[in-house]
Amino acid sequence: MTITDPFTTPGHHQPTPSPAAVALAAQCRKAKNLADTAPTRFQRMPVPAATSAAGGETQFVIHPKSLADWARWTTALGIRDTRRMTNTGTTTVCRFELDGVRARLIGVGVPALLAAAYGPKGTSHAR
Repeated sequence: MTITDPFTTPGHHQPTPSPAAVALAAQCRKAKNLADTAPTRFQRMPVPAATSAAGGETQFVIHPKSLADWARWTTALGIRDTRRMTNTGTTTVCRFELDGVRARLIGVGVPALLAAAYGPKGTSHAR
């Protein structure tokens, strides 16, 4: 007895994907492409980024050694809106868009770098 897959049988009606599903698939492909090409694209940065893509979004995770490293990354990625930066314990998360793809930059240790430079309230130690 031969078992056939009804979804691969010629003449079987396969549903047409919804416009939302098609758009999400395209966005996922763009995010994956951005994550895959980022190491080469940003190879001259002071610290490398671990990149990944999921749900149509690309994620960059960095471990900056200084605020200058952090500034170079935010500048290179075009992040200018500090209202989209959130400190979450030991990391700073920035949401932005790059090449039409939703993305986020996660800076591990950035809050500690900021506290060391400006104090816990964000005020400078220099007087």
